[in-house]
Amino acid sequence: MNKNKLIRKSKTTDNKTDITRAFNNLSQNKNLYLLTLTGIPTTNVKDLNFQLTNNLFNTINADYKNSFEYINYLFIIEYGGIISKNDVSSSFIRNLGLHAHCIINTSLYEPQLEFYINTAFKKIPNYKIQNISNSTTKNGLLNYLLKQSATGLMTKESYNYKILI
Repeated sequence: MNKNKLIRKSKTTDNKTDITRAFNNLSQNKNLYLLTLTGIPTTNVKDLNFQLTNNLFNTINADYKNSFEYINYLFIIEYGGIISKNDVSSSFIRNLGLHAHCIINTSLYEPQLEFYINTAFKKIPNYKIQNISNSTTKNGLLNYLLKQSATGLMTKESYNYKILI
């Protein structure tokens, strides 16, 4: 009998290595999506992490736990462009511009994902779902997701993942 292994966020590995490990496990699969979420009313990374982990992904997992449907995910929470470019002068305090990039491997269809996005948050965020299953730019995507690790802004609260391999 073939048992699947669940991998979760490491408490000991550095952020960049941990994210790379999760991304590499996800990117080998079919049905791969990039979900970008903006406009979520929070200025706190921990709060957004909680909302994504519990309100979105754990809800989906709970709804489909007794079925053949699945969802594996990695999300990265980022600060807006001004901060990620190390220009923290003027609007830094007023508008942190938190947003999230989620890499999702799932058997669900886009309308199902949209339903959960529209119900997981107090205010419906702006979102874009892209099917990246056949994308040839996955390595570039990983580098893009890791860009804030060089600024020191990426902490253990800035990302999460849960992947069944």
